Amino acid sequence: MIYQKFLDMIKKKKECPFCKVNKKVVIKENKTAYLTLARAPYVKDHLLVIPKRHITQFHELKKREKSDLLDLMIYGLDEMRKKYPAIETIYKEGEIISAHKTIPHSHMHLIPMKKSSKAKKDMRTILSEKELEKRIKDIKRLFKE
Repeated sequence: MIYQKFLDMIKKKKECPFCKVNKKVVIKENKTAYLTLARAPYVKDHLLVIPKRHITQFHELKKREKSDLLDLMIYGLDEMRKKYPAIETIYKEGEIISAHKTIPHSHMHLIPMKKSSKAKKDMRTILSEKELEKRIKDIKRLFKE
């Protein structure tokens, strides 16, 4: 099934695919979260860590839920490192449309990465110590507001 058709189907049914999960597809779980293979993977062995309670943003999680989610994320990362040299962890925070989220249920992606045959040139710039200090002050002010 094409991913967009899947999204249209769950929207029509008004069901969250992460809330109603088949226990047979759970790799590991704890009291408040579970680890599973992505149903619409970006690459082979793409995993998801999902809180059991239906929430849309990470900050809505209770302390225990955050701890359980992190435990499963670390477990997944450790196990995947046995096969893959690197794993990308992705979490998109924000409103569904602005954050380009397709499922309105908070979740973490663990995406295995193969070693690239060509080193990609990193085009980021390095902040000077002075610029870094200025930006840190700005961020601290923002956090205090």
